[in-house]
Amino acid sequence: MLETVSLIMGWIFLLIAAIPVLYFGLVTVAACWPEKARSAETKKLKFAVVIPAHNESLLISETVRAALSQNYDDDNYKVVVIADNCTDDTADKARTEGAHVIERTGPPGKGQALFHAFTGLLEEQWDAFLIVDADSLMHVDALKVLDQEMSHGAKVVQLRYAIRNPEDSIRTRALELGMASFNALRPKGRSALGMSSGIFGNGFCISREALENVPYLAHSIVEDIEYHIHLLLKGYRTVFTDKACVYAEMPTSVEASKTQRIRWERGRWITIKSYAGQLFRNSLKGDRFSLDALSDVLTPPATLIIYPLLAAALFGDTTIRVLAFLLFVIIGLHYLIASIRYGSVKGLFRISLFVPWYLVWKTWVFVVSMIKDRNIGWNRTERD
Repeated sequence: MLETVSLIMGWIFLLIAAIPVLYFGLVTVAACWPEKARSAETKKLKFAVVIPAHNESLLISETVRAALSQNYDDDNYKVVVIADNCTDDTADKARTEGAHVIERTGPPGKGQALFHAFTGLLEEQWDAFLIVDADSLMHVDALKVLDQEMSHGAKVVQLRYAIRNPEDSIRTRALELGMASFNALRPKGRSALGMSSGIFGNGFCISREALENVPYLAHSIVEDIEYHIHLLLKGYRTVFTDKACVYAEMPTSVEASKTQRIRWERGRWITIKSYAGQLFRNSLKGDRFSLDALSDVLTPPATLIIYPLLAAALFGDTTIRVLAFLLFVIIGLHYLIASIRYGSVKGLFRISLFVPWYLVWKTWVFVVSMIKDRNIGWNRTERD
């Protein structure tokens, strides 16, 4: 009897893990598939580069300089910094570098700041709006790449979102690997499959049409995930491109990393509670965009998939252990390919010894984010 129960539990744990792992395998294959050639004609669209900033004095000057150094016609874009409830010299530094500055007071929040900026910018003649975080550097060809994507029909585009300081610590090296998967290989695969890549809060561009039809009324602590759902519910999918990048500064200290991760995980949990039911009901009615959004928000972090695989190997028989091993191989290949294309293979092997500790730390952060019921505002992540 005990052996039968153990076998059943092994199969249950294996099936729980198999769904997200096979999804990883599918998007990995799709991401590696050659892209179709297309014409080089573009429309020379006019862009507003929008930089929301809350007390970002440390990095705002570099961010604005990079944004103003685009390989693009100067008359076809401008850089706008939203100094939201700033108590430092962020606004002054942004003006000195040549940015247009909007100083805002009122209820703080990145979503609120963007909505305020878009309200005014939509009165001007901009074709699209690129959002870049105040701690990030834009690739010099970012606007040229966006012009190409949007000239070929894309209404919302996500640039590759990468890490600027991967060599600062073992923690930032691990973040580089995570972002190579979550912010690059997976969205590229989703986009290749005709799904929506998702938007990641940094380096995403919205056409005038999409913004007018879907106002930026996303005010949660993960407003990017929330707004992506709003877009999908209105029939707008996001196209991913890795031909240009935004590079963000990531925290190196344990405390800053913990705060940032808790905010991300807590926000994702709030989004699931707020939208999963509606998306599931819409999916049953045949709405593929809702199914797309549901799969996006319900896909668990890779660290959490490891546990049911280990449990399957513990409780299962030889067949289950072999299948669990094959699923481990798929995960390993996914991260190896992500490292080859978007990260560092050397870094991947370097952090392999760090993985057990990182799994424990990430799980602890996930649990804390689930049980803490508090209002997490738009607080600047501490940088070095």
